[in-house]
Amino acid sequence: MQQDTDKAEAAAGTSAAVIESRPIRLMAMLVVGLVLTWGMGYWIRQAEIIALACQITEAVPPIPATTVLLLLLAINPLLRRLPLVRKLSTGEIVVVYLFVTVATTMFGCGIVRYLIACISAPYYYSTPATPLEILTPGIPAWLAPRDPMIHKWMYEASPTGAVPWGPWLVPIAAWAGFFLIFGGTVLCLMLLFADSWIDHERLVFPLVRLPLEIMGSQTGVSFFRNPMTWVGIGVAAVLNLINAVRGVFFNGPSGGLRFDLGNQLKDYPWQALRPITAHVRPGLIGLGYLVSTELSFSIWFFYLFQKFQALGLSMAGYRLGGMPFTQEQGIGAYLLLGLVLLWKGRGVIQQAWQELVGSKSRNERAHGWALVGVVVGIFGVMAFFVAAGMKPWLAGLYLGILLLVALAYGRLRAETGVPLLWAFPFGQQHKVIWNFLGQARVIGSGANLASPTMFALLAFMSRGYFLTVSAYDIEGIRLGQQSGVNWRQISTTVMFAIGLGAAAAFFFHLQPYYQEGGIGLRGGIWGANMAQQEYANVLHGTQVPVPPDTSRIIATCFGGLLIALIETARARWFNFPFHPTGYAVACSYGHLVWAPFLLVWIAKTLLLRYGGAKLYLRALPAFLGFALGHFITAGLIWGSLSAALGGPFLHWGVWFG
Repeated sequence: MQQDTDKAEAAAGTSAAVIESRPIRLMAMLVVGLVLTWGMGYWIRQAEIIALACQITEAVPPIPATTVLLLLLAINPLLRRLPLVRKLSTGEIVVVYLFVTVATTMFGCGIVRYLIACISAPYYYSTPATPLEILTPGIPAWLAPRDPMIHKWMYEASPTGAVPWGPWLVPIAAWAGFFLIFGGTVLCLMLLFADSWIDHERLVFPLVRLPLEIMGSQTGVSFFRNPMTWVGIGVAAVLNLINAVRGVFFNGPSGGLRFDLGNQLKDYPWQALRPITAHVRPGLIGLGYLVSTELSFSIWFFYLFQKFQALGLSMAGYRLGGMPFTQEQGIGAYLLLGLVLLWKGRGVIQQAWQELVGSKSRNERAHGWALVGVVVGIFGVMAFFVAAGMKPWLAGLYLGILLLVALAYGRLRAETGVPLLWAFPFGQQHKVIWNFLGQARVIGSGANLASPTMFALLAFMSRGYFLTVSAYDIEGIRLGQQSGVNWRQISTTVMFAIGLGAAAAFFFHLQPYYQEGGIGLRGGIWGANMAQQEYANVLHGTQVPVPPDTSRIIATCFGGLLIALIETARARWFNFPFHPTGYAVACSYGHLVWAPFLLVWIAKTLLLRYGGAKLYLRALPAFLGFALGHFITAGLIWGSLSAALGGPFLHWGVWFG
């Protein structure tokens, strides 16, 4: 059984041959990507910001990117008929697809949208009871407009409906620069580990498989001519049609099909198991099919393990709110995973250093330059944090935590392909510092509140998902390797997409905010309440500081300890059944992913037991079609209808996170 599993998963992850070797017209493709991103910006503005009908940028891959990929493949055969126009190569399609993927992700609720809320919250939400304006001098003028009226107009509409671009130009440039520096640091970090993960460990990269199958089959049969593909697409279409009918006509729940399994658990101590909700997510099921049975088993097992932790603690008399603090366990797991990855990759870092001091590089990704990029990027981000007002020790500690989580998340996506931007202990990179040090240590005793104020503003880096760009970096490198695009071209694409995507995201958000008023839009200004709370915590901490949280410290340490034990057991015992990444996923977003991975684990176990690798591969197009069908029907089609027509179509919202 295990041998069949290994063979099937190796076959599923086999590298595709490079289809074409023509030179990539990189700059032309970047222009095409920018034009398509700009066009998609109008769709995103209507669907997410104004109507809040469908979170199309929150999907993995983003629905606009999937739409662009299908569009390019549809029109590509027609290009050869135009004079002086050359048909796009597979590599060129990959460049455009990757550009739109990263650029439209910058539009999402967890990046620029949340950043805008963090910039403006202390100016708009200041009240006599919570005078947040006390903190606004701690925000430099080059990061936010200083005039409170500018922020008031953003929430309530400007007198003319026009955006006051003058006060916003410098902050937009500064934040785009920050995203470039931080994104470049993470990109170089992924370049350092790419060879080890791709060539030596041979990770599966499930999310790379989908666009490769769409562009050109890896199994010998055209993806869209395979009947199994259409079986999967059809099942997804029917499922989404049922959900849409339930939502529009019967007030069914938004977000997808789910079942409450803990509704009857009302008595002590069983109520500690609540909530237990099984979500049926086609994207997770379809792409999760490529994940190893060991990993899918670990994900659902550790979710149930957490539930029984809660039961055991309740029976023992511990009834603190939030027990057993799964997110805190998650940050402990993530941080130790990051440290383990650095330790295992010490040889790569040593090799990069040797390349720098004189040994000629034989590696096409130039480890030495990647190491230089990491070091320069770290100094650049530190300089940004300190120039903005943060104390150096706090800036260094926060940056270290952010980079460890980014590294662990990149590895998680490369290995598991969990198609969720939120599959990390969101917010905990920020909270773990408060929990361990307490408010008095972070805020300090002086009258200058610039450092804690900037720390509160930069909470968007932990409660948002810009860190997940690490996954698109490593997946882009792998996708480029399989389509004839080298690492330099991939790196250039990612960097342009981050910078231009951030600038475009500001444009498409500020326009409707100032025209209609952010609080008057159905989508509101996402994250404003969370940003307000972050600043309020700083303000209240100056009066009655909260001490370190012992219970959450213990939970964080327990998460790290369990990862260490699992890693040790895997090193000592062959076929140890648990995977550390499965525990990290279960802690971070277990309530959403456990049921899909349980279904995938059952399906793969049965297929491999009774049909072997042959049946497993035969069913693969059906599962990939199930995921793609969900993106097309729930994202492209329903997302467009609900955004354009509104009315009853808004009764069923589609959330991919």
